[in-house]
Amino acid sequence: MTFILPPTPKIHFAYMHSFYQGGTVTTGINRFPKGIPKHLCNQFLVMLSAYNPGGRLKPEGWNKRQMGVLADYLVRYEYYEGKGSLNNKSEPLFLVAINPAKAIYLARKFRQNAIVIIRNGRLTKLKYIV
Repeated sequence: MTFILPPTPKIHFAYMHSFYQGGTVTTGINRFPKGIPKHLCNQFLVMLSAYNPGGRLKPEGWNKRQMGVLADYLVRYEYYEGKGSLNNKSEPLFLVAINPAKAIYLARKFRQNAIVIIRNGRLTKLKYIV
């Protein structure tokens, strides 16, 4: 059992209207990304987080510790700190040069609802994990 809540219409709206930034890369769902470094133009980039697993709010300290644990898993990959923002709220994310299948594995491990998949010259996609 994953204990991940299915995305509600409110959560789906938030994903679809959020602004995603990691390193120099900026994008939104169904938008073309901007600022991808040349050396990453031919790779998959994924926005990953460990915040609020399963769609459940957790204390700030717990979330920060989990992001540190996720960062430990990412040491073999090129990654940048970033965030997902909607209006005046944001959550930290990592922009990672990683195969989406491996990103889904990590997202499941950290009980996340979704990942954001970014490719140069293509529309940014939202991939639900549940």
